[in-house]
Amino acid sequence: MRAIIVGAADDFVPFRKEKGDLVIAADAGFDRPGVAETADVAIGDFDSLGRVPECARVVRLQVEKDYTDTYEAARYASEHGCNEMHFYGVLGGKLDHALANLQLGIELAERGVEAVMHGRDCVVRFVADGKLQVSAPVGTRVSVISFGNSRGVTLRGLKYQLEDAELRCDFALGVSNQTIADVAEISVEHGALAVFVYEQESGNIRS
Repeated sequence: MRAIIVGAADDFVPFRKEKGDLVIAADAGFDRPGVAETADVAIGDFDSLGRVPECARVVRLQVEKDYTDTYEAARYASEHGCNEMHFYGVLGGKLDHALANLQLGIELAERGVEAVMHGRDCVVRFVADGKLQVSAPVGTRVSVISFGNSRGVTLRGLKYQLEDAELRCDFALGVSNQTIADVAEISVEHGALAVFVYEQESGNIRS
């Protein structure tokens, strides 16, 4: 089952709800275009939204809490059987919140959940102890970032290839690579990676 989770960051791009999707608005994400009409659940303390929204289901959270509204939306999705989550409006705006959302993507990957974060000019995918294939036009910019110490990293189908390498959180060795094949493969034996795939004018890679 797939979840669409919408935050309030300014990098929001439109999404399409498919049959069976669970659409969750995280706080002020409810006011993003098309969300109020499609949301199944609204979750948050609603301090950013400024009101309790009119939605089929509302989960109201305390303002003082350990987890962000987006994190709680992902938790709700997991509890309702979603093993694929697409996030919109979570990468722009406040840098600390964007970093927290990327950390969430790493955690989801470590739990075996497919997480995809859609931004205005890029899509971020995550891989933990496994392989990820990226389909994109040749020449697409790709960055591979570790949020810890990731070992056994192999990059194929990219201009700057790696074989059984280590990527660390304190050195951006994997930034600003480029595809040289229609399908690139990123694998990591131990650890987790965030893979940034940038959109080109020649094609839309948000799907």
